[in-house]
Amino acid sequence: MPHALKTALQYIIIVIKCEICESERLMEHSSSEFETRHLNLPEGEELNPVRVTTGSLDEALPWVIEFRIVGTAATIQAQVHEAMIIGRGDPQSGVYPAVDLGPHSAFHLGVSRQHAVVLAKDNRIKIKDLGSVNGTRLNGFQLVAGQEYRLRHGDELEIGQVKLQVRFAVVPTSEGSSDQPGSGYATIPIIGNGERILIVEDDSDVGKVFKLALQHAGFNITVLENATSALGHFSQQLPDLLITDLMLPDMSGVELIRFLRKQPGGEHVPVLVCSGAVGGYQMNQAKELGVEYFLTKPVSVDDLLNTARTALNKHPAEGAKS
Repeated sequence: MPHALKTALQYIIIVIKCEICESERLMEHSSSEFETRHLNLPEGEELNPVRVTTGSLDEALPWVIEFRIVGTAATIQAQVHEAMIIGRGDPQSGVYPAVDLGPHSAFHLGVSRQHAVVLAKDNRIKIKDLGSVNGTRLNGFQLVAGQEYRLRHGDELEIGQVKLQVRFAVVPTSEGSSDQPGSGYATIPIIGNGERILIVEDDSDVGKVFKLALQHAGFNITVLENATSALGHFSQQLPDLLITDLMLPDMSGVELIRFLRKQPGGEHVPVLVCSGAVGGYQMNQAKELGVEYFLTKPVSVDDLLNTARTALNKHPAEGAKS
């Protein structure tokens, strides 16, 4: 029977990767020095900073979203459950936004402490400006403070003058597929029978969401973050299904699949490629190695479950429970 999937996670996982920007430093200043700079403030006009707080939220199967800071090598990645704040951290005021643009010159670029909120609701991601001093733009359009606007894969946000490219890695369900409108929860049917699925994914947030969904669907899941670990896993036991990215840190997904095919029985293991790099030469190589199933990021949980079940139905697993 289907069951509503709720997690006990009461936090949002953030990963900041930046090789060129400075790390955040805490400095002693008066509270007035940390007020957001109004980039077009008329002389003599006073500032009225906005204070917004959020309470504890019930958590649903999260979205995984990347915010790429345009013009830098920085990427901020987040798991979005129901709501998260984008802004500028200010420890002296006790403000810690989930997506903290502080280390990226946010003060000088007009980012408010609590500038905007990203909402996961009605099977969509939305953005709302929280009455910020310098405003929020979506694809060049100035948002009206307090109104919700849909945020899509590939959109560009301007938080003050910080430009962010929005990339979805995982979405909980396909468009319009939720059978609980407005609830925000993904319904995960029990479609597995204990089949062993190995996920090789160097993005830990993506791997965690994949594992969470597939485990609730009745599969036995192992997640590894690199191909080297997967090679060792193959020597102990072959999976009933391999799910892998094509771009791995230590070798390509194609090389990993080629190694699998050389193992006794490995030629019969179905492979599902989930990658932002699906297409072109690597995909053709994967097809030559017998790969039949491909999903392009952003990957919906519905598509992940359906494709995994299809692959295992076509290639029944000997180790599945009877």
